[in-house]
Amino acid sequence: MIPFPDIEKIAEPTLPAADAAGAWWWWVAAVLLGLIVVGIIIGIVVTLARRASLPGVPGRPEKLALREIKSLRRRAGELDGPAFGATLADIVRTFLHRRTGMPARFATTEQILGRARRPDEPPPPPVVAPFAPVLEGCDALKYSSGSAAARESLLDAAESALQSFAAAPPPRVLTILPPPLPHAPSA
Repeated sequence: MIPFPDIEKIAEPTLPAADAAGAWWWWVAAVLLGLIVVGIIIGIVVTLARRASLPGVPGRPEKLALREIKSLRRRAGELDGPAFGATLADIVRTFLHRRTGMPARFATTEQILGRARRPDEPPPPPVVAPFAPVLEGCDALKYSSGSAAARESLLDAAESALQSFAAAPPPRVLTILPPPLPHAPSA
C-alpha cells in the first residue's frame, strides 16, 4: 500500500490588525438600530392603546341641550325665522332622541306628540308633553319670519322645559340579578 502523506498542522486564521480595531462600531450600530426598533414598537403600542381606550361618559342630554339653547340665544339676531325655528326644533328633537330613544329627529311633530300614531302604537312618553308648544311654535316659525318676542318666548319655553329635567335626578339604571343556582358553590 502506498503510504498516506502526513497532514501538516493547520494554523487558525487570525484577523488582520485593521479589522480587529474597527469591529466595535458594528456593535454600536446594532445596539442603536435595536433601540430604534424598540422605540417604534412602543410608540405603536401606545398609540393603539390610546385609540382603544373608552371615550368619556357623555353629558346629560338636558345639560347639553341647555348649553345649545344658550348658544342659540346669543346668535338669535343673526338667524332668520325659518333657520331659527329649524335650529331650535333640532335642539329639542335631539334632546328627545337622547333622553327617550325615540327617533325624534326623523319624525314629524305630529308623530312625536302622538297625534299621528296608529292604534297599535304606544303613546309618546311623558317627557314629550312639555315640549309640545315649543315644537308647534318652531313649525310655525319655519314658514314665517316671526317676531323677536315670539323667538324669545320659544327660547324661554324650551329652556324652562329643559330645566325641569335638569333639576330632576338622573334616571336610575335597574340591574336585575338572576336567581342563585341551587347547587353552585358559595363564594
